[in-house]
Amino acid sequence: MKVRLTMVLLCALAFQVVQAQKREYLEDIRAAAEKGWNDDPAVVAAWKKHADPNVLWGYNPPAHPVYCAAVSGFLFEQTHERVYAERAAALLSSYGDLRASIPHGYAGSRIEYENGVPSLTNFFFLPPYVRAYLAIRSSDALDARQRANIEGEIAESVDFIFRFPEWGAHNRAMLRAEALAYAALALPSHPHAAKWRQMAQVLASDNIRSWEIEDASNYNPVWLHALFSYASAAGDSGVYTSAVMRYYMEYYTRLISPAGTVPDFGDAGWNNASGGLRLVAVFEKGAAVFRDPALKWAAQSVYNTAKRRESILGIDEAYHLADAFRWAAESVSPVVPSGGSQEVLDDVVGKKVVFRGGWDSSASYLLLNYRDEGDGGWLSRQYLRQTITVEEEKMTHGHADENSIVLLMDRGSVLLHDGGYRDSLPSGRFGAWRQDYFHNRIVARKNKRDMSQSLLAFVRNSGAYRRVKTEKIDFLALRSVDMSRTRLVDEELGYRWDRVITWVRDPGYYVVVDGIQAIRPEYFTFASLWHAQNVLERGEHYFDIATDSVPGYRFPPGRSLLVFFPETYAKTEGVEDERRHSQQEHVVFQTISSQYKALDMELFVTVLVPHDRSVSPRSFIPAFRLLPTSAPYRAVALEVTRGNLKSTLFVKLDLEMEIARENIRPRYLYDAGRVRFGDFETDAHFLYAEETPDSIRYSASNMLKVVYRGKALMEALPNTHGLQPDGGPDNHVGYSKWRYWEEAFSLKEKGQ
Repeated sequence: MKVRLTMVLLCALAFQVVQAQKREYLEDIRAAAEKGWNDDPAVVAAWKKHADPNVLWGYNPPAHPVYCAAVSGFLFEQTHERVYAERAAALLSSYGDLRASIPHGYAGSRIEYENGVPSLTNFFFLPPYVRAYLAIRSSDALDARQRANIEGEIAESVDFIFRFPEWGAHNRAMLRAEALAYAALALPSHPHAAKWRQMAQVLASDNIRSWEIEDASNYNPVWLHALFSYASAAGDSGVYTSAVMRYYMEYYTRLISPAGTVPDFGDAGWNNASGGLRLVAVFEKGAAVFRDPALKWAAQSVYNTAKRRESILGIDEAYHLADAFRWAAESVSPVVPSGGSQEVLDDVVGKKVVFRGGWDSSASYLLLNYRDEGDGGWLSRQYLRQTITVEEEKMTHGHADENSIVLLMDRGSVLLHDGGYRDSLPSGRFGAWRQDYFHNRIVARKNKRDMSQSLLAFVRNSGAYRRVKTEKIDFLALRSVDMSRTRLVDEELGYRWDRVITWVRDPGYYVVVDGIQAIRPEYFTFASLWHAQNVLERGEHYFDIATDSVPGYRFPPGRSLLVFFPETYAKTEGVEDERRHSQQEHVVFQTISSQYKALDMELFVTVLVPHDRSVSPRSFIPAFRLLPTSAPYRAVALEVTRGNLKSTLFVKLDLEMEIARENIRPRYLYDAGRVRFGDFETDAHFLYAEETPDSIRYSASNMLKVVYRGKALMEALPNTHGLQPDGGPDNHVGYSKWRYWEEAFSLKEKGQ
């Protein structure tokens, strides 16, 4: 009885917490509505001063009155206070009057205006306009003249979509579908209603239960919110329950950073200004559908982040928060997700890896994005290529950020961040900021860079995107370290690049090994790029960098990042000024230009050490030392010393050296693949070991044997493998590699 009473009390408390969250949503929406209503005259007046039509968009009226009307309509639904209906009616019925600002004769300059200029030419604003009308159409705050005027504006504006019914698995198609579905709902007796309904279904069909083709955290929430809103209008509950949607809910939750929201990858700004409050609504809907407390936490996290940014939300944010209120399930309470580093969420669709020390604002966090354009959505991607200017993009809104570190945070400080959105259309100078040279990654170019030429001048171009292919080689969360290995193949330029990231969780540094192999003979220039707002210190083969802000945001300044290059053969380092993320920044680099034969290998090793700014970065450098290996440039080993603890990190770059030339199975040959370094010998692809005077422990992956000081720590066992190819003997004895293995020994136990 006592246990049952406790459970009842806990459930009641959780219910009150969720109710309190909805009340907070409503209070924020009210505050935004009041500010939006008071600001609207000034916003419209400012727009009129610069209302000349745009060569790209044509007539483009302001969004503010539409969102203000939609929020007022929502508040009328919730409170039944007539003043909100009156405001919405006034805003909606007068919106078409803004066309008085159009220059005389302008309508005749564009074919799409042959039947007149609609009041809503921007499909982004059509759904809130129609939804605002749906909210108040039964109110006596609307007179017959206003009603007829609004319905006429809806019909003309929705018909305008047929001029460019852009389709595909992306946000712009779903926004159009959403608008058409609501128009058919609002005006079911209109002669064109069936046409609107069919086009809505046509545009939505590529998106329902399908993967989106975009890789941009600004636009993923736009797509999802429009998809959910369309589902409400169309009555399609299957949108929510598909396996694809369950994946996306988990995907975005697992991406949330210590900053409280999904990091900005692809076309996006810090904290995803266009997508943030949409994400709250999306997560609330996901929590309700899947009864998932982690999604409820995700909604709360993104919402709290937005509230920290501004005391009163913008009117567009309030519009999306209204859906969070509508969709929130009061029976689901937030629970912080569990787990650390992981793939997010797979190596086919998500193609991201998060290194995570926790879920609070001070946790260590690194996001690797190796997402290429992919093979899915071919028809959507091809249609866009032939329809709009997307030369700078990875279809669509994606960046050339494959194998890039998008975000690195530690104890609240932002140590590496992404490039930001474009600063002008179609993509700004040098493809700003979508191209490879704006990201924390390896950049490759053919030909030799002259020593008197700046690196950026050499690698920059018009910004046209070049398609590449990526794949995951490995990811492991091991006893002391987490590691990922991802590969980029650029057939056009002729190189293959593996990036191996190892996070040593204690004390919390990263080692990035970049192994590059020439596919064909060529003169290449390769460069390892790292971007930051400030370079605090520079010395021999190292830089100490920090980013204290991006436009509109300030970051905690307590930490900086040591960028140390321990491998220096024939390489040069430098720093150059650049414009990135709408501000002046610096790019730190290490680079080499050389002639390479087919299958020649190049490597870069970068040590990243987050640290307090009060501690000299030079103090960390003596701990790191490259070890010679028996396979130079085909393998790399790094020794790290901390007190009486010695760590050894080993990465094999050439994964083919262990493969027998004979057509036998298994083809693994230890003698062909073994590499000697320090006290170790192994054919492993990866090894991390920690030694004290009395003990050793190690983690290794994909190996036949690990030898320490001449004695085997582990060794694969022989096995007979029949059914050999090409009619070979059926009694062949071979060795099969172990996926990974971890052990700890006392040195006395091993006789050392």
